[in-house]
Amino acid sequence: MPLVEVIHPEGAFSADAKKTLLKNLSATCLRWEGVEVNDTTQSVAWVYLDARPRESMSAGGRPLTQNIYRVNVSVMVGFMDYERIDGMVKEITEAILKADGTDGTGAPRVFVIINEVPSGTWGVDGRVWPTVFTAETVGVDPERVKRMDVAIESRPRLDVTLV
Repeated sequence: MPLVEVIHPEGAFSADAKKTLLKNLSATCLRWEGVEVNDTTQSVAWVYLDARPRESMSAGGRPLTQNIYRVNVSVMVGFMDYERIDGMVKEITEAILKADGTDGTGAPRVFVIINEVPSGTWGVDGRVWPTVFTAETVGVDPERVKRMDVAIESRPRLDVTLV
């Protein structure tokens, strides 16, 4: 259930490139999360292409000399490991640069940040979806779900009462 936000300068993508990114980024992220790509999982895998005015962006405090991109991907804790994160980052970067279609200057252009949301802090339509519930709902292998549960229980969320 990834939520993907691509922040980019206005005019960085053609209409066709936008269409391709919107179609493919959710499936890319679901695959790297180890979730089957189908209509149900795609319905909760959202992608936002967020264009910003070029003059509102800078690199090193200077006006842009190439398109730059910040990609934020929010996933539930327990779905990713370092191998999955590495693969997701590489594939997203390749998709963005292909959609960009320019050579760039050789300086970094794509930052991909994977945000792992603690179990029990992700809500859908007014209901909290903990990691294990979500994994079971989307059909993740039961053995993997057990490992998720053990890992999450070993690092519970810090809950400080306010009273």
